[in-house]
Amino acid sequence: MKKSGFITLILALACFTAQADPPRLVIGAVYVGSVNDYGYNRSFHDALAQVARDLPGVKVLEAENVPESATAEGIMEGMIQQGARLIFPTSFGYAASARKVAKRHKDVAFEYAGDGDASRNFGVFFGSTQIAWYPMGVAAGRMTKTNKLGFVVGMPIGYALGNVNAFQMGARSVNKKVQTVVVVTGGWADKAKEAGAANALMDQGCDVVGMHVDSPATIIQTVEARGGMSIGFQSTEARALAPKGWITGLGFTWAPFFTKVARDVMAGKFRGEAVYQGLGGMVAIAPFGPSVSADVQRQVNEAAQKIIKGFNPFTGPIKDNRGNLVLPPGASIGSDQMGSFDWYAEGIIGKVR
Repeated sequence: MKKSGFITLILALACFTAQADPPRLVIGAVYVGSVNDYGYNRSFHDALAQVARDLPGVKVLEAENVPESATAEGIMEGMIQQGARLIFPTSFGYAASARKVAKRHKDVAFEYAGDGDASRNFGVFFGSTQIAWYPMGVAAGRMTKTNKLGFVVGMPIGYALGNVNAFQMGARSVNKKVQTVVVVTGGWADKAKEAGAANALMDQGCDVVGMHVDSPATIIQTVEARGGMSIGFQSTEARALAPKGWITGLGFTWAPFFTKVARDVMAGKFRGEAVYQGLGGMVAIAPFGPSVSADVQRQVNEAAQKIIKGFNPFTGPIKDNRGNLVLPPGASIGSDQMGSFDWYAEGIIGKVR
């Protein structure tokens, strides 16, 4: 999730004045983009702001638009020099830099948004979104009038393919005629290509569009301007961008986990571990738009509850969009394998490579 641009430093203070006692905990967070993106980076900013409100004496240092390079390493070092005892490197591309800094500062806790191994002072976490996209597909399958859905993907990594697959499978569960057309932009944050992809999907008759990019803003606004409907991603606040065409979306709800981690650090109890949560944990369904009927809302919520109770749509038999049996009867893909997708499900129009 690489981005270019200047680095912005933000200082958010909780319970802090010139005469105040020193903060009980200084938290540092490094972002690959802007916290005003209505998407990935905003989800972390909003969560840490909630932590600062809920835990007296917490001070938050934030750096925006930080490249996935040695620059990130320097930013994290600087935060530690300012007293940070908990660091959140929030992009997958910060892994190498974050692990280097963590090895040099064993007394500082790190929570890395990504995957890989955890260690004593290095935790790993992320929201499991793939299965959670299934009820989003239910919403799209019920709301479409053309039976053609669109999905914009930044990079065709396994996690993104899993999102698209669950979306199509959820839609097909309520609408056997539905298809999903995929457009890949080749980057996580290219507004021009995202607008072009959204327009191309609308030109092909897709009336509901979902996405997996860092910021959903450009796609949602483009679809809204053309009278289409959107399924948002990353931040539930994206609904503000589509007053007419918003259906619902998925948003990360990091605050409870971040609060627990902050408390553990303050109590000297932090131990790095790998934590992945889906619906009901780190992922939530956004409020519905005004055009979504009570019946559709009920069906989406029922699908979500089914997943929370253990339903896994990635259970065979499942065929890909070329007719190959990719999951035989009884076989399934677990939450720890979501990055391994290299196929599109039946009914998806697009190529993985």
